[in-house]
Amino acid sequence: MKGLLLFGLLLNLPFFGNKTESYQILIALGCSAPRSVQNSYREMLAYEVLPNLLGEKPLGVRVQLILAAITGRSYTAPVRVLETPDPMQSNRFTIEKRVQELKKETLVVFDQLRSRTSAECRKGTEIIGALKAAGERARGPGRILVLAHGFEQSELMNLYDYNLKLERPEVRANLIERVRNRLGLPKLKDQEVCFAGLTAGDDRNANSRLTGSMRLFWEELITASGGKLVGYGVSPRTCPFL
Repeated sequence: MKGLLLFGLLLNLPFFGNKTESYQILIALGCSAPRSVQNSYREMLAYEVLPNLLGEKPLGVRVQLILAAITGRSYTAPVRVLETPDPMQSNRFTIEKRVQELKKETLVVFDQLRSRTSAECRKGTEIIGALKAAGERARGPGRILVLAHGFEQSELMNLYDYNLKLERPEVRANLIERVRNRLGLPKLKDQEVCFAGLTAGDDRNANSRLTGSMRLFWEELITASGGKLVGYGVSPRTCPFL
């Protein structure tokens, strides 16, 4: 009997954690990606991202999720912040209940962001602008998941242009210098960045040379910005922090 009482008491005690792990999730929405691609991002969020971020982790640390849309005007795109309870102030049952609620809320937020950005329909895909805004939101070390096709299409550049010759190092260096001069590089110090949801473009015509060169471009841009590209692929499973 005493053992059962002690077990019940332990389950209701707050867990001893005192830090917050922040994850920014940047998603191509609105007119920045076809509806079918956006649906695949929603499925990735529901079945691959959230189960990993909101599994056992919230029992030891507060998990902060920052969802932001990648649009044709990403720097001013809508943002939502969701958090799990502080494990120092909450028992296991409270945390687990909130986690289940948070999984549903996150998908609702996705739908709300999509609805708003679709109504505004800003043409273009400003991934760099989204990274810049994410860097300004960061408070210490963090992780940034980019759910996008990978094609920056903005006033800065159009990575879907086959005549860009992105495979040449000097071309990539010139583009990064253009970002530095016109917009300013994102401030990504101590940020781990992972790209998932990559596609071959609307016409399914991007070849391996272009997509491979794009990875080099993003890696070099993120490195120049003080961050680290830790994953790059179709599935979020390429991201080591998931």
